[in-house]
Amino acid sequence: MKQRKSDELEGVARRFKDLRSFGRRSGIALFAFVARSLQQVSTLVMTFLAARFLPPADYGVYALGIVFVVMIQTLTYTGFYQFILNARQDEDAVLSTCFWLIFGLVTLASLLLGAAAFPIEWLFGARHLGTVIVLLALIQPLASVGAWSSAALLRRRAVTLNFTIIFLQNIIALVGGGLLIWFWHSLYALVAVRYLRVISGAVLFASLGRDRPRMRFSRKLAIEATGFSGGLYFSRLLGFLSRYAGDLLLGLFHSPGAVGLYRFGNRVATGATDILMQPMNNFAATQFGAAGRDDRDLGAVLARFAGTIALLGGMAGAVVIVLAPDVISTFFQPSYEGALVVTAAMALRGVAGVGQSLVEPVFAALGRTSWVVMFNLVAGATCVAAIAVSAPFGLGVLAWGQAIAILVMTALAFHLMRRRGGISTGAAVRRFLGACALALAYGLVLAAIRFRFLPAMAISPLQTLLVSLACAALVGAVILLVAMRLRIFSLHAFSG
Repeated sequence: MKQRKSDELEGVARRFKDLRSFGRRSGIALFAFVARSLQQVSTLVMTFLAARFLPPADYGVYALGIVFVVMIQTLTYTGFYQFILNARQDEDAVLSTCFWLIFGLVTLASLLLGAAAFPIEWLFGARHLGTVIVLLALIQPLASVGAWSSAALLRRRAVTLNFTIIFLQNIIALVGGGLLIWFWHSLYALVAVRYLRVISGAVLFASLGRDRPRMRFSRKLAIEATGFSGGLYFSRLLGFLSRYAGDLLLGLFHSPGAVGLYRFGNRVATGATDILMQPMNNFAATQFGAAGRDDRDLGAVLARFAGTIALLGGMAGAVVIVLAPDVISTFFQPSYEGALVVTAAMALRGVAGVGQSLVEPVFAALGRTSWVVMFNLVAGATCVAAIAVSAPFGLGVLAWGQAIAILVMTALAFHLMRRRGGISTGAAVRRFLGACALALAYGLVLAAIRFRFLPAMAISPLQTLLVSLACAALVGAVILLVAMRLRIFSLHAFSG
């Protein structure tokens, strides 16, 4: 009798401990996710404010300028950044050498972009574009310091501190940037927001992080890091072309106004989905890097992220497709309604590009980055070809052509990881397909609520949007619980 009572008490204690552990893990996961997502929230809010106060032509000039700066950003968050996460050599040597490599590379690229700024303005025939590019290029070397600090924290698995800094940086950018655009209706207000984000991040990493660059440079390690990173940089450049070739072609053959509509529609969709997707990409890079260093099975990590990312991306896409018309008609200038067709297609990129987003961390963990180059060469060529063929037929055909091309590349990505990476992808594919089915069900339920039930309530457009968002959150919570039960969605994906 006493033994049974003792066993019962031990069972209750274990369940309480498990519940506490689950709650703690959920809290850490939620904080890390919110911290990283705030960057996308901030960018999306800035886009919304720009669309409220600026015409498409002005927003198009800034969008073109950002395209060229994003090209430099691809040098910041891949290559040497990935080497920091994956290298097994002495930590001080890796961090110090990679700091000077990242800073030097970004500084050189910024100088070249600044020199080309006004010829680019002449080529696109967009007034103020040269000045915008010069201003954005000047701040990029400082941004590279923040990226290095983040990689150093993730290497030490100081994930909570890293995301605390990112959270504070994004709060500053969100509040300060919102005030800037609200009171200063100019495309240069968007440039000022960029400066605010970069400077605040650099100050926070310098004051709260423990890592400092040292006057130490290992030539041998630099050669190894360059060999590791060269393929990743080339693949990211191809990825950049596949993502932004549409902007460049529209700017060349049409007008900054067309670029503004395309980028706005794209940003509304990808900004909403990237709120979920960008943090997951960082979690994936960290976890695959740790698994590779510890010689653990990558198949389990792949399955975890394939299901989780696909479900979150699909649900975000469903919300965007159903509610974007209400958002644009309620808050923005009527001239932006032409971007709706782009928004619907781009909303599916999150779920369609799951496999494509996981290729880089998988093969980086395996130390076979040449396959990332080959994959992105095919993916980039396919997307650029789709853009070139579809661009003459208008914004809608251009956007849907890209979405279809990305879905085809995800199928190729899973095949490549199985055949050339030697990773078991069966569980990952099953979870991906299950996540797509759940996301589709979620979208259908949300559409039924918005278009069948809410019109009968005879409420204002703003009230309709707010009620729709509340319903989306409630139904989404139910879907996530079902997905956890089916082992499609995992909280373990939200950690470093």
